[in-house]
Amino acid sequence: MRWRRESRKPCVFRQPAIRANDWTTLDVPRLGGWEPSLSVSVVVPAHQPRHLALVLAGLAAQSYPTELLEVVVVDDGSVPPIELPEIRPARTRVVRPREGWGPAVARQVGAEASDGAVLHWLDADMVPHRHQVEAQLRWHHAVDYAVVLGHKVFVDGDAFSGVEPVVLRDTVLAGSAPEDLARGGVVLPHTWIEAIMEATDSLAAAGPRAMRVHVGASGSVGRDLFRESGGFPTDLITGEDIVLGYRLREVGGVFIPDAEARSVHVGASAVMRVEADVNRYNKPFITDLVPEFRGYRSAVPRTYAVPYLEVVLDVTDVAYETARLAADAVLASTVPDLVVALVGPWDELSDERRSVLDEALLDLRLLRAAYTSDSRVALVDNPSERSRASFRLSLPGLDEVPSGRSLETLLFTMDDEHLGLVVVDLSKGGRARLERTGAVARARRLVDAQPDPADLEAALEAVYPTRSYDAATAGFVPLAEARQPKRVRGLKPWRTKA
Repeated sequence: MRWRRESRKPCVFRQPAIRANDWTTLDVPRLGGWEPSLSVSVVVPAHQPRHLALVLAGLAAQSYPTELLEVVVVDDGSVPPIELPEIRPARTRVVRPREGWGPAVARQVGAEASDGAVLHWLDADMVPHRHQVEAQLRWHHAVDYAVVLGHKVFVDGDAFSGVEPVVLRDTVLAGSAPEDLARGGVVLPHTWIEAIMEATDSLAAAGPRAMRVHVGASGSVGRDLFRESGGFPTDLITGEDIVLGYRLREVGGVFIPDAEARSVHVGASAVMRVEADVNRYNKPFITDLVPEFRGYRSAVPRTYAVPYLEVVLDVTDVAYETARLAADAVLASTVPDLVVALVGPWDELSDERRSVLDEALLDLRLLRAAYTSDSRVALVDNPSERSRASFRLSLPGLDEVPSGRSLETLLFTMDDEHLGLVVVDLSKGGRARLERTGAVARARRLVDAQPDPADLEAALEAVYPTRSYDAATAGFVPLAEARQPKRVRGLKPWRTKA
């Protein structure tokens, strides 16, 4: 049964609401038929670049207004250091990381050193078509949560040998494709990405899984959305684009592929050359940071940097035994990578002299002692506005809790049906809410900074489907009936001699 709000005056959103990842509902102008106003910083990470002069020549021929475009080349340890060629956009400069190395560091440094309202990533072996930047930027003028993915084709690594930058610039300025100057023709693009595009109507039907194709060397994102996401994982050497894609989804991003944002990739990518080796290297790093790939994570309960589910339990004024029973029931769930947030006035606990056995906060103190060393339990005064997990379950009390495989089943349903919210009507009153973090974040982008709760609820319904269940259907049971962990076998009890 679909959950419906009580009838009220329709909420007016401050920008268009895109449902799941159906970007096709968004109207953008045709190329050349509009007046841009947003500034853009094109960040080009480069290490020993062979084709940078051609990349900059292509950027010098862009249709996007010159006064709104800057290019930041990040020299990632090239020897000799990069010097800018003559043919380049007017506002082009080189910056260098002070510490660290690799694409993630370079892109993050470029983002921090630039000042455009939109960040546009372009690798140093990507030669852009004339409308590459304009095609990307038109979506950012429509909504502030767009994550635009460019289209690329491949040519051989020496396909542009002998082509002078000035010739390439003039060719692109005239409206011709850069690959027209390439020898040997175009090589087929990423086959697996093309298959996903075809199966999902160019990601419109991909729902939250669209972030999985946030790979490659050409894309753009609003600076505010990028900053809110936390940016690149600078301790990763490869796979940083997938992690950034996940982070952008979690702050509400919608992934929009634009076939007119075209570039030419000179030479095969690293994944195309050594795909198995790259995937082997990336897997443990991505597994820790991206819970999206469920098959990567083991069924054995383990902790990860980014959990799949957060369960919020308010233990204020709750007896120690009751709170522990509820927390243990959740921790015993068949969802291995979850965390439990116990909400209470923890900062009121003092180490001053007190009446040990009958202090007012005794139950809270016992709970802290019980879970302080458990990495899957956090003691918080208030839940954060945005969960660090992909999903958050909030309970109105501890009378009823999920049991058995109920959480696993609900999460599977949310993932399979691309739901943003599941509401469970509890038998003793109140509602439990299982929210998709990215859906709530996007809903917040549609309303005022301090929204009326009903407006935020309307926005959430607008951006993702919602469902409601009764407690029995959802697998919620009275606390006394909840599944508990099996007891660990210990030493045999003492026996006295006869």
